[in-house]
Amino acid sequence: MMPYLRGYYSSSDSCITDSESGIMSSECGILSLIILLCVSGTLGESISVSCSPQTICALQESEVDLKCSYPNLNIKTVFWFSFKQKAKWKNEDNPEDLTLDSDYTGRVNCTETTNSKSTLTIRKLRERDSGEYHLMIITEQGEKHLSATAVNLTITGLQLKMTQSGENVTLTCSTSCTLTYKPDYFLWFKNTEYIDRYTPYRNPQPLVLSSRADAGSYSCSVSSKVILQSSAVDVFKEDSLNVSYTERKCCILEGLSVDFPCTYSHPKAERVTKAFWFYFRPEVESEELSEEEQFAGRVEFVGDKERNCTLRLRDVRETDSGEYRFQFSTQSGETFTGSPGVTLKVTALQVRVSSSTESDGATVTLMCSSTCTLPNNPTYIWYKNGQPVTNKLTRDNKLYLKCSEDAGNYSCAVRGHEELRSPDQTLSDCAEGKEELSVLTLVTVGVVVFLSLTLITAALLMCCVIRRKRRAERDADIQTPDPADQTYTALNPKYRTSDYDTLTHLTGSPSDTYTALNPATMCSDYDTLPGVKASQREQYEVLLRRAQTADYENVQRPSA
Repeated sequence: MMPYLRGYYSSSDSCITDSESGIMSSECGILSLIILLCVSGTLGESISVSCSPQTICALQESEVDLKCSYPNLNIKTVFWFSFKQKAKWKNEDNPEDLTLDSDYTGRVNCTETTNSKSTLTIRKLRERDSGEYHLMIITEQGEKHLSATAVNLTITGLQLKMTQSGENVTLTCSTSCTLTYKPDYFLWFKNTEYIDRYTPYRNPQPLVLSSRADAGSYSCSVSSKVILQSSAVDVFKEDSLNVSYTERKCCILEGLSVDFPCTYSHPKAERVTKAFWFYFRPEVESEELSEEEQFAGRVEFVGDKERNCTLRLRDVRETDSGEYRFQFSTQSGETFTGSPGVTLKVTALQVRVSSSTESDGATVTLMCSSTCTLPNNPTYIWYKNGQPVTNKLTRDNKLYLKCSEDAGNYSCAVRGHEELRSPDQTLSDCAEGKEELSVLTLVTVGVVVFLSLTLITAALLMCCVIRRKRRAERDADIQTPDPADQTYTALNPKYRTSDYDTLTHLTGSPSDTYTALNPATMCSDYDTLPGVKASQREQYEVLLRRAQTADYENVQRPSA
């Protein structure tokens, strides 16, 4: 189960716990939730990856795009990998970028990567490229997400089948799987030239040949590109001219020698008068290779004038990269050129550096790379300061080092050709870089903490302002007099005693309460007032209560 994104909020994290401020507590609780979601960590989440198409069938030597999309994330790194390559990883449980794999050198790269999608392009496809391809997504928070969804890639070649019945020869073109990007037609070629014959891809029909005039080398394709043609078959071989190359593509280290295995055929009655190799240049007349200044003294024709046309090229140089073709002529004046020819790619070794930070400290991965894929799965040798490296972990073309321990000059070579080393690559002590990284990390953490505290302080202040405002409103409600609560003004004047007439004149009067009463209307209870040793204020309150009592009695018996 892959990690999933989660935010945490505790109900106890509130600004106010006063029961009288429930609404305010809820508002502050919402603010706390927002803040916690901003500053709390994540555990990651199961990422739904969608790939379209998810199953692909493609032709050898063609190129294909693998496309997947995922939720919009804060991406740090995205790379593609295939579990079939795990034997070449440092740890089989820790996938590595496919672009670092020597088997894909010069043929693969991420042509598009965003926060929501990624596209991997693989060129010059080979049958062993078949398999499942996954995505590894690493976020800025350091979470790793491995896609459960994979693109299933199957590579097929064009298969040309020949059957003969009497004088008729039947050719059928097919693929082992249905091509995902379906072409319209199968196209037919004779001696590498299109012959204006085709058959629908969805309902292919065989090509039937019945005349000796049809003799030649036939192939089929779904494109006009010669590199996508099927292997050729000879029809009425004894009467045809033909050239066949064992390998159409060759990758070789600069400084080595290379052979181009080749065979050719012609009618038995014919005799070969001239045979040679040449370096193909469009719209330039062919010139025998051994006569070109560039190849002088480095070319050897190891074939014969019968069937073998193998070429050997020594001490190859980067400028030798290109296409080579074999051509021969017969005594009857016929000339035949084997096209397309053999494409040579000359490469030198180079050390590339890929840095990473793991739990055990800063590490680097050195890759011994080339511009094309070297044949026969070579074994790579590493050197530090000119001496072989024997005590460090290696996988395929990769050397794994610790930044703080392994500073020095590194180079690599292929076993058996140790003299052809790459230029030195200097690996410096990463302590300074680690210190800078630590400082940067501390600054980042400090900024995050400062912003978090600022948000929390602002939220607390907001909560306090809201609380004070609500309390002020509550106090105002308590202090504002309600006319219905004022006994004197609420009494019905019809039943109010005459003593209240004198009370209305007390407001603002500095005189004694007792002397202010009207003697004509004063009841006998007031005779006791001169003996009361109370303040004028207390006397007023006693008088007021007694007057109210008498008045309420009158209110209760209005009919008397």
